[in-house]
Amino acid sequence: MSLKMFNTIIALLANALRFYALKYFVNIFVRKEECKWKYVSVLYIIGWACTGMISLRFSSPALNIISNVASLFLIFLPYHIKNTKKCLAVFIIYVINALVDSVVILSLTKYSVGQPVNQVYEGITSLILLFIAIVIYRTTEVEKEITLPALNMAALLMVPVVSIAYIYYLIIVVHEVKGIVIFAAMVLLFINILIFYLYHSLLKFYSARMNEQVFKQMLEVYSYQLDIARESEERVKALRHDIKHHIIELSAMAKKNNNDDMVKYLNNMKEFMLNPKEYSTTGNREIDGVLNYMLQKANEILNQVNVQINIPEDLCLNNFDICVILGNLVDNAVREASKSEEKSLTIKMQIKQEVLLIFIENSYSGKILEKRNGLQTTQTELAIHGIGLENVKKVVIANGGEIKIDYTSNRFCVQVLLYMSRIKN
Repeated sequence: MSLKMFNTIIALLANALRFYALKYFVNIFVRKEECKWKYVSVLYIIGWACTGMISLRFSSPALNIISNVASLFLIFLPYHIKNTKKCLAVFIIYVINALVDSVVILSLTKYSVGQPVNQVYEGITSLILLFIAIVIYRTTEVEKEITLPALNMAALLMVPVVSIAYIYYLIIVVHEVKGIVIFAAMVLLFINILIFYLYHSLLKFYSARMNEQVFKQMLEVYSYQLDIARESEERVKALRHDIKHHIIELSAMAKKNNNDDMVKYLNNMKEFMLNPKEYSTTGNREIDGVLNYMLQKANEILNQVNVQINIPEDLCLNNFDICVILGNLVDNAVREASKSEEKSLTIKMQIKQEVLLIFIENSYSGKILEKRNGLQTTQTELAIHGIGLENVKKVVIANGGEIKIDYTSNRFCVQVLLYMSRIKN
């Protein structure tokens, strides 16, 4: 076997090991459920082949940068994540690869720009990269179902981008002072590794912030429902106290065959008994609480509110998830309906053949921002305002349900189907 053939085989094996390490890095940012394509391994093979061929045929740092970054974008292509997240993942993974490569090559060889490098050193780089990838993968938590605000993502993205520019500037301009370049590369490598932990810390912070918002809203819901219950109880007590007088009055009317007055009197009693703040009276405390809390605001600011709820009191479901789904969908519907001229809202809930059907339709201003990954919210605080329509979808799917979204020029409709046998307990 010739030396050239031997070096080619070593180079391809080293590159294969590097792409195996890249798989760990990729799994830090994405989950299998977010992938739209079954055969992702094919993309790794394509990336390995292209980068390997370019590296063997050309000794150009610029071409290597382009090929490696392009191969990473190719790997992330089938994943259903936002572009800002893809860019952050691609550049942070690439810069760690480039910095490890720089430290190894500059420490062990007399490298100058454009000079080919012994492929054995590429193998050492791949082994170190694999070690770093495994350590980071095992010391960071599984990716949360949350997206950081664009400003945070942009700030994090600047670190690897500036690192790439700075290290290649040092290699080209200050390459004669190897000690400085190696030290700078090691410092930048440490900083970029910390970005992984900073990224996941930010995810934890915003996840906790969102949970705090949800629990705060639920606390307000329960408090409001308790006030309704107390007020209704007071009405029952008042009626019970005066029931003797009501019976005497109704008996007198009956003796006189005064039916019209009896009907009117009974209607007055009915109106007295009904609590105007109690819009939902299914007997399911959590669902009634959410709807009564949300519909109080709806009835204040909207012109038409139509509510049809027909569910059993002992509905055996994960009520917290149902309340999160219902609360956020109604909140979104009320907010968007208030911006329209018609100001209309319709809510229907019923059970048919062990399936809970939720139908919410609202008028809206006719302005919807569509993006490739879904509908874009118009809220300014994207990370802490509710949990968002996309994450409502995730809660529905996590409970084995289905969600369908339709809209016309002035109507927005969300339909949710939750199969009672599949609900997570």
